[in-house]
Amino acid sequence: MGFNDIIGQRVIVESLRNAVKSNMISNGYIFSGPKGCGKKLMAFIFAMALNCSGKANDKPCGGCSSCIRTSSGNHPNLELVKPIGQSIKIKQVRGIISDSARKPFERGYKIIIIDNADKMTIEAQDAFLKTLEEPPENTVFLILTESHSLLLPTIVSRCQVYRFKPVDSLEMKAFIKSKYDYPEMDVEAAVRHSKGIVGRALELLRDKGSFKARALYIDILEKALTGNGNDAILLASEAIEDKESAESFLEFSLSWFRDIMVLGESRGACDNLIINADSLEVLSRHNSFLTEAKLNSIMEIINKTYRYIKHNVGIKNSIDGMLFNIAEVNSYNG
Repeated sequence: MGFNDIIGQRVIVESLRNAVKSNMISNGYIFSGPKGCGKKLMAFIFAMALNCSGKANDKPCGGCSSCIRTSSGNHPNLELVKPIGQSIKIKQVRGIISDSARKPFERGYKIIIIDNADKMTIEAQDAFLKTLEEPPENTVFLILTESHSLLLPTIVSRCQVYRFKPVDSLEMKAFIKSKYDYPEMDVEAAVRHSKGIVGRALELLRDKGSFKARALYIDILEKALTGNGNDAILLASEAIEDKESAESFLEFSLSWFRDIMVLGESRGACDNLIINADSLEVLSRHNSFLTEAKLNSIMEIINKTYRYIKHNVGIKNSIDGMLFNIAEVNSYNG
């Protein structure tokens, strides 16, 4: 495992590589980006490089005792902190402070990875800030967060911030094909749904149920679009059980109607922009009778439902209402 295993993020990789080569190491780094973008993998590879005892110029070597123990999470100089329950509490941060005050067990850097750091309570962030203001020697904090804007500005200002960007779809497809043996159409669908996040694409490919869920989502929307609101609601009750599955369905619904809209605008000229490329025939059929006004109304209905779900309004009632409204919009000839 090394920096070459990271796809995309070339700017971040080169910056961290150069920091290791020049021995210009900061006390705090923030890796910011959505779940599945590779933050944790980057943190472990950087940690490996910092304590690599191999003789190769390009570290980490991946084969020395230090690299092997870091990659398995068993290095005595490495600590991973993550939320207990819904948050990282001040008691955990006090433990970090106490550990960082002690010298590394072995030669090299003491590395503390804080996963989901945006889940630190305000009290925990305040306590952590004091350690960043007077950082212990040879201690490096790797702070992983989905959004660094949720951290105290004073914490952000004392760290080097790296924002992880979406990976190019061609690069992602080439990477997946070189490492795994998934059907071409599945890879295409997963990459297009991933929004440039490698971990999300791999999760879709590993979870065969995700493709079954998509087929069921399409069936639900088809029934709503043909005016069968009751049938759509009955199917939705089987597919949507909690907030997570509701958000998944709504995200898919937005991508589905967006694709229909793109088809209407491009007339085949921009098929590479279609997310649900494996369902092009069905999308084209709906595009033939859904006007731009109807599509805009449906998209607004879905977005409004998404806001309701985010604010914990009743999931079943919100989804049921959405499907009835979609059926109504499509049957309205006003």
